[in-house]
Amino acid sequence: MNWICTGVAALAALCLYLASPHQALWPAALRRQAFLRWLTVPLLAGSIASAAEAYGAWCGVCITLSGFMTTLVVLPYLDAWHRKGVQHAR
Repeated sequence: MNWICTGVAALAALCLYLASPHQALWPAALRRQAFLRWLTVPLLAGSIASAAEAYGAWCGVCITLSGFMTTLVVLPYLDAWHRKGVQHAR
C-alpha cells in the first residue's frame, strides 16, 4: 500500500511538472496545462486519503509528500538529461 500511495503522489508531481512551461519532456502536454494542474489536486488527495486510511493521518501525509517531493526533484534532472544534445544560446 505504501508504494501505491507513493506512486500516485509521483503521478501528481508528474502532472504538475508537465504543466510547467519550462519542461521539454513532453511538449504536447503544454496544450493541456489547465487539465494537468487540475488533475494534480485529486491525485494528491487520493494518495493522502489512501495512505491515511492504512497508516494514520500524519503518516499518510508524510508518505504522500515524500513521493511528491522526490519526484519533483528528479524530473528536472531527467529533463536536463533528455536535452543533453541540445545546443543552448550563449
